[in-house]
Amino acid sequence: MAKILIVDDEARILLLLQSLLKANGYETSTAKDGADALQLAKKNPFDLVITDLRMAPMDGMTLFRELKTLYPAMPVILLTAYASVETAIEAMKSGAFDYLTKPFKVDEMLATVKRALDNVKNSAAAAVATDPNAPLRYQFENLIASNSAMMQVCEMIQRVAPTAATVLINGESGTGKEVIARTIHNTSPRKDKPWVAVNCAALPEPLLESEMFGHVKGAFTGAVVEKEGLFETANNGTLFLDEISSLPLVLQGKLLRVLQEKEIRRVGGTKNIPINVRVIVASNTNLEQLVVQGSFRADLYYRFAVITLDIPPLRDRIEDILPLARHFIRIESAGFKTQPTLSQEAVDVLVSYRWPGNVRELENAIKHAVTFLQEDTITPDLLPSRIVSRASEAKAQQAVQPSAPGSNTSLKGFLKLKEKEYLDQILSSTNGDKEKAAQTLQVSLATLYRKLSDEEVPPAPQR
Repeated sequence: MAKILIVDDEARILLLLQSLLKANGYETSTAKDGADALQLAKKNPFDLVITDLRMAPMDGMTLFRELKTLYPAMPVILLTAYASVETAIEAMKSGAFDYLTKPFKVDEMLATVKRALDNVKNSAAAAVATDPNAPLRYQFENLIASNSAMMQVCEMIQRVAPTAATVLINGESGTGKEVIARTIHNTSPRKDKPWVAVNCAALPEPLLESEMFGHVKGAFTGAVVEKEGLFETANNGTLFLDEISSLPLVLQGKLLRVLQEKEIRRVGGTKNIPINVRVIVASNTNLEQLVVQGSFRADLYYRFAVITLDIPPLRDRIEDILPLARHFIRIESAGFKTQPTLSQEAVDVLVSYRWPGNVRELENAIKHAVTFLQEDTITPDLLPSRIVSRASEAKAQQAVQPSAPGSNTSLKGFLKLKEKEYLDQILSSTNGDKEKAAQTLQVSLATLYRKLSDEEVPPAPQR
């Protein structure tokens, strides 16, 4: 029987949750504040903690941090009023399992508790089956991650995929936000259920509500038959809403209600239809700035930002360029007798170019090269000419800028920049093989990874 600790300074909440959980077969203990809860947890570990955020003398956030130090794998569910949602989101980024806003629904509470306990069981099973000394690996089908920031994204995917939490994916156009969303779906319990992706900016505004929620016959001119919307189509699965920032304010309010109530009403209809959909949204603009400007609802933003994944642009993840290029080469050359390789000159072009179109532009460049390929080697003349010329310009500018008069570059900064240039050069010569690069540099593989992820390394000069 799972043991659950309930922490809240409101006696009625404690009594309600204790009665609810006991009636569903859980063993419960209660505490009226964070300090009492911490003492109980130190004496007797629990399978799950449900805690309010606003308490005294020790609040829920402080309790959460203490519990994560004591029991890193123990899930914590936070209870919060809307005024504290932002704090709850920050806690989830630090490892809290989920949060519920007061007043919560009984079925939503029970479902969240079940997911949290199931997640613990799954993690324990995975730990038994995995060699603890094996290096961390990510085997997502279309997701390439050598860059440290992308490795963190992969870790987040593994943690959030088993949950039903809403996810907000931020990133420039072409960084692979839909690939990330699809990976979350494919590694979740919903993987065999519907996957529905829609670009909100591509739908005409008058049709958006009908497309989202469906309509009944006669709801408007042209509605000659009843039609189900995207939420119904994605029921029990995942709905991916790309370019969410383009959603009109009126529809934002209706979407918020759907997320809160977990039911939709078709345009022109009178019946509420329950839905069970995991929502993942993506944006290439800063939603927080749009909230400040008044063009995006703050309450909807906080509902979306339960979990936030920030995808770095390709120019900031140089380590991923060659693995991605080879991945696309394998795809484009499927069926070839011999898989094409990259010449050293082509490698230099790929790692020198700034990739304003990000991963999508790299994929298109490889498609271009393979289309015109006649031998087994991809050379610069097979890549789009603008990429080759701009890569050459970037290399020339990079060579002269650090020593330019009046650049005010410190000696430490100059040396780090030169070190980064040399690391890139060695990695290029080994075709991205870090073990060979470490041997050439006569350093350990751990030292090489540390230097590649060093945040103090100045970025390459921008064009």
